[in-house]
Amino acid sequence: MRINTEVVIVGASLNGLTTALLLATFGVRCVVIERHPETTVQYKFAGISPRSMEIYRSVGIEDEIRAKRTGDQKSGEIVRGKNLTDPDLKFQGKAWAETQDLGATSAETCDQQRLEPILRAHAESLGADVRLNTEFLGFEQDDAQITARIRDLSSGEEHVITAAYLVAADGVAGNIRERLGIERHGPGMLQHWMNIIFETDLDPHLQGRPFTSCFVTDINGTLTPREKRWLLALQYQPERGEKPEDFDQARTAELVRKGAGRDDVKAVLFDARPWEVGAYRADHFREGRVFLVGDAAHSMPPTGGFGGNTGIHDCHNLAWKLAYVLQDKADPRLLDTYDSERRPVAEATLAQALARLSLWFKDEGKQVPPPVPIVDDWVVYFGHYYFSGAFIPEAGLPEHGFEDPRHPSGRPGTRAPHLTVDAAGVQKPVHDCWGTDFALLAGTEGGAWHEAAASTGIALRCIGTAENEELYQSAYGVDA
Repeated sequence: MRINTEVVIVGASLNGLTTALLLATFGVRCVVIERHPETTVQYKFAGISPRSMEIYRSVGIEDEIRAKRTGDQKSGEIVRGKNLTDPDLKFQGKAWAETQDLGATSAETCDQQRLEPILRAHAESLGADVRLNTEFLGFEQDDAQITARIRDLSSGEEHVITAAYLVAADGVAGNIRERLGIERHGPGMLQHWMNIIFETDLDPHLQGRPFTSCFVTDINGTLTPREKRWLLALQYQPERGEKPEDFDQARTAELVRKGAGRDDVKAVLFDARPWEVGAYRADHFREGRVFLVGDAAHSMPPTGGFGGNTGIHDCHNLAWKLAYVLQDKADPRLLDTYDSERRPVAEATLAQALARLSLWFKDEGKQVPPPVPIVDDWVVYFGHYYFSGAFIPEAGLPEHGFEDPRHPSGRPGTRAPHLTVDAAGVQKPVHDCWGTDFALLAGTEGGAWHEAAASTGIALRCIGTAENEELYQSAYGVDA
């Protein structure tokens, strides 16, 4: 059987499903291939940054994500101590910085096993074809198309998919990057970790205060509370003979009780899986008609929670460009800007994650490189900027990838500064005005801009700012 589509996506995890949802929002036909029979049962990614929530808000799923939240990183604190009963616990502040002045929405905690079904359902409702329990066998590309082969693992039937483009969301262990001959560089594999999900009767409060996670030095790992099943994440040492299968019920109970500092604790193993803390960046994010997103393009330590969010931003950057090219609204050369925009940001964000890894955990494995100076989390969320890409840049910008979003420049390549605008007589946050079209913000004397926009034939949302003109001009550094 031959299947024809516009984009084939390999991997139906966080980034594959996000890409599918965004493409489907633009009306792009896509097929998603995933070898697992279901979406993940592991927590994995959990903390959706405020910038990522802006993206999910733009496709109408913010309320559902909040309704299915799994924790509270906004009021709960990050804690450090020998164990949970340590009288000298160090409360290190809330997981998420307050960002109400930077955007219309806030961060949320929604573990990946709840987030993925939301993404899948909404992508499918818009026409995306999500095929679980399906093996991706390989592909070829030429100047005209992608030709891929897949196998239905239930029936054994093989199919051929033809598409204009392929998005590789097959993760750090995927092989599409290698098939393309794209090298990757970085410190490499740093540590071996276990994610252990267990049922417990532990209290999600420490000294009467809610907490998001506790770094427990007695086990050199973290305990993260959830409604019923908590997460224990810690290193293990293969070079000392430790194996993932060693983390059975008995070992789980031992570790949880040591981490809790008490023996009268319920700890029933639900799921235990190994993973690697790696630090890589692909040398380029595009090869012909194939694009790398998320962990296929860059792998980051979990410190800071930047990896999954950086992947979401990759998908957002790529989806609109694919849509505009496929719908003949833009020249195919637009797709080259995905790499030039996203790769430097991924590198700068990876450096921030590595700096936090060095600070937070005693490293018993491979040594990480000397850390760069740590910038605040909200600078990483909102302050990255592109210094070349799908815009005309200002000359002389340093290529470090961040600016202070509390003092935004409004320069090309930066995130639009947050403010409230008058959109067709309705006051709304400026980021709520972005849709599948471009937007033109003009002041009260900006009629000529509106006329010029109408003459281009390009769909533009023209937004006035009569009641906020002074703020608008200040934030974006322009006149009327």
